[in-house]
Amino acid sequence: MMPHRPRILGIAASLRNARWGCGGHELVQDLARCADKDALLAYLKRQSELHLENFLQAGRAQGLAFNAIAANLQKNSGTAGLSNSEVALASALWSAQRLGADVDHVSLAEYFSPMGGVRDGDALRQNLLSADGIVISGPVYFGDRGSLAESLIDFIARDEHLRHALSGRLYGGIAVGAKRNGGQETTLIYQMLDMLNLGFLAVGNDSETTAQYGGTGHAGDVGTMHRDTYGIDTSMGLGRRMAQVLTTLCNDSKMIGGPRVLFAVLQDDIDGLALRETEALVARLGNQVEASVVDISASTIHRCIACDICPTHVGLDSEYRCIITSATDAMSDLHALLLDHDMIVPVLATSRKRERIVSAYQTFIERTRYLRRSDYVWSDLLVAPLILQESGTMDSAPIRVMTSFIRHHTVMTRPVLGVYANGIVLNRQDVDGDIRSAIGSAARLTAGRLQQNRLPAYRYHPVGYMLSSEKDAEDEKLKRREALITQRRANLAAQAAKRLAQ
Repeated sequence: MMPHRPRILGIAASLRNARWGCGGHELVQDLARCADKDALLAYLKRQSELHLENFLQAGRAQGLAFNAIAANLQKNSGTAGLSNSEVALASALWSAQRLGADVDHVSLAEYFSPMGGVRDGDALRQNLLSADGIVISGPVYFGDRGSLAESLIDFIARDEHLRHALSGRLYGGIAVGAKRNGGQETTLIYQMLDMLNLGFLAVGNDSETTAQYGGTGHAGDVGTMHRDTYGIDTSMGLGRRMAQVLTTLCNDSKMIGGPRVLFAVLQDDIDGLALRETEALVARLGNQVEASVVDISASTIHRCIACDICPTHVGLDSEYRCIITSATDAMSDLHALLLDHDMIVPVLATSRKRERIVSAYQTFIERTRYLRRSDYVWSDLLVAPLILQESGTMDSAPIRVMTSFIRHHTVMTRPVLGVYANGIVLNRQDVDGDIRSAIGSAARLTAGRLQQNRLPAYRYHPVGYMLSSEKDAEDEKLKRREALITQRRANLAAQAAKRLAQ
């Protein structure tokens, strides 16, 4: 069965938006007419200048107070110019269009007034329901998203039918700050966590733009975002990532059997709670999954030494390619156990008493550097962190796991939280339900990937690492990357033949 064309809704979450109503639809049509990146950049520059002109005519040129300028701007037609947040959003939508996605644009300022309250909620609800994925682009406020984005999150959370209907759809974020390091990444992280808690899946930007948390724009004044080529590139990377993953998710193919799931116990308490609960969970799941449970929590894993060349060379996925080969280091033995899965469940136990924790988590994460740099070995796998948290503990583990693993070019689902007291998990039913939901998403991703029977050209770009870049170019000349891609394609074809329902 052929997949339908994915639809991505671009959501502009700033009160300074220049487009609303039919202006958003005209923006989409304009983007479709931009034949290449140069044409897009020229268009973004013109629209940024128009937006600045709107501000000047609204009273900035006369030195009016900003509240008077804002009131005058509301009298515009909403069909000309682009705010800084909209420039970044338009970059993402253009890239998604180029990969075959249908896109649309809405301004949250249409639906949430500056004084509070919702206007025409039914139209907003319908826009959300018609989308396979959403991209939210907005400004940074104190290292967090703005109140318009917060109102959207509340709007979804308080509507049980809407929240249920949107569960399993895809989210990506863009944040624009006044400074280069103005809180864009923290904004994206907090917003991603909220969207995951609403049931969305989440992605960051793509392998061409270093696979981080989304688009990060820098615009210190009205009409300046178009100058930030790096921010535009990261936003375009998010648009590509959304389109690529949605093309996979929108495939209606079915697998034979359940997905292959790696349960990696990375942090436990001294009584083995995490391993015990993981094994019990796997038993309850039965034949829903092909499960592998690997206890890494007490393993000796040496620290990453931050090589100037990582991995040691381009090679096949089956090759261990970290420079650390000490007999006392566990990673070389673990390497084969980390391959050929559809879903990864990192398992961590936390405790109010730090001395009870047995952990290899941080050294393990450091040492997965070579897997990320090996053209993203874990690309497109679903990651569902399982955190067993002692009652009364405030721990950063859910956020840390989410932010580390999404940089492996994965697809993230909400962290699954099991709360325990006196060694007993109190909400096993919730844990089981969340894990089963994640398994369903992993099955969709896997079936779509196998049905497409093609391998996207994901490649790690060693930005900022000169020696690594030189070594990468040398390996390219030796055609080592060609052998790697050939192997991955052959593996994908072999799996498709065995695991897809005909």
